[in-house]
Amino acid sequence: MSATAEPTLSRHEWAAVSIALQDAERCGCAAQARDAPAGILGRAAALVFGQNRPTSLADPRLEAVRRFVCASRRQRRAADDLAPPLATHGFSQAQIDALGLLSR
Repeated sequence: MSATAEPTLSRHEWAAVSIALQDAERCGCAAQARDAPAGILGRAAALVFGQNRPTSLADPRLEAVRRFVCASRRQRRAADDLAPPLATHGFSQAQIDALGLLSR
């Protein structure tokens, strides 16, 4: 992609954006910052108290998109600390910037 090309996303990446926006509205994505899976007590507390934890996506590339968009939506600014995994998965800076703008 050239520096002046418009950043594009695949159909699957757009789906990850949609899921992230839904997660942000539903539960705020606060629990996703921790990578530790919820244990039996965590799941029981969520069931009793109604706390939802977003489900991770199976594809690490799409999960990186979901985490970045959800955190950016929650913080109302780009989640700069979650941008490096996007770059690692091959996203250009223009795509990362566009994802940050989509999240607002």
